[in-house]
Amino acid sequence: MAGKHSKRRAHAQAIPVQRRAAIDLVDSRTQIMHRVTGDELLAGRRSGDYQALCGMRVLSASLTDPGRGRCAECAR
Repeated sequence: MAGKHSKRRAHAQAIPVQRRAAIDLVDSRTQIMHRVTGDELLAGRRSGDYQALCGMRVLSASLTDPGRGRCAECAR
């Protein structure tokens, strides 16, 4: 009995998840691009050392460095 209010239909819709606002930074050691929050950018601006969304510590590379890939964990 699959009516218009079936359980199957209710689970088929995806619920949009709001992503955290973040900036992309390339790690100078690994050349991988990570995402860093604005608050973290302010906290680490003197040392150039930031905590990415994935938890990794990132040492900022040149802002013009395109990097060699993206962190899959930060991209979620």
